[in-house]
Amino acid sequence: MEKTAVQTLLGCMEEYDQAMGKVAAQLRPGDGLLGFGRDPKRDPCHMAFYEAVGEAVGQMAREGLPPREAEEAVRFLLELFLSEDYNALTRPMREAVQGHARPLVPFLDPAAARELADWYGRQYPRHRRLPVQSQLLRELERRANGK
Repeated sequence: MEKTAVQTLLGCMEEYDQAMGKVAAQLRPGDGLLGFGRDPKRDPCHMAFYEAVGEAVGQMAREGLPPREAEEAVRFLLELFLSEDYNALTRPMREAVQGHARPLVPFLDPAAARELADWYGRQYPRHRRLPVQSQLLRELERRANGK
């Protein structure tokens, strides 16, 4: 049975969380302080996760997704940063992968795009948005208007 888009993304997240758990288990007192020892924030697993999600989303965009599955995948990526189920050190990258939702926006139904844009705009007030978040919000709003 083929995995759904969300199952694929969830698999990426679970691998990342497990890798981060291993990194945390190997830390010694003082690691990362003043640039000494192993800094868990600089571990390669962060970039590996970001790239794995980017590749998975790219594949989804190339193959195309039904609107409902695209909505589920975009919602998963946008809500991932809110989850308390994962290692706290994964939070910045969980927020960073929101930008990977952009290639899936054209597959959304306009009504779903409107709902996601409204929710996302409330989560990220203008003064808190990074450029990629502003771009994503603009694309959701554009899709909500049928473009």
